[in-house]
Amino acid sequence: MEKKTMGSFMAALRKANGLTQQQVADKLNVSNKTVSKWECDEGYPEITMLSAIAEIYSVTVDELLRGEKLNTKNEET
Repeated sequence: MEKKTMGSFMAALRKANGLTQQQVADKLNVSNKTVSKWECDEGYPEITMLSAIAEIYSVTVDELLRGEKLNTKNEET
C-alpha cells in the first residue's frame, strides 16, 4: 500500500491544474524552492497558508492535510 503524503498530493494537484512551482510560489508569496520542499515532503507550509493553498487547488484544508480527496455523498462510486 502506497503511503499518501501531503507533498505528493500537492504536487499532483499542481500538475493537474497545469501550474508550475513558480506560479504557485508567486500566488503564495514564497519561493519556488519552498514549494519544491513541500512537494518533496522536506517541510510543510505554515498553518496560516493552508486555506490559500487549498483554494488554489480547489480542495478543502482537510483533504490537503490527509493527502487525498475525500468522497462526498454526491459522488457516484
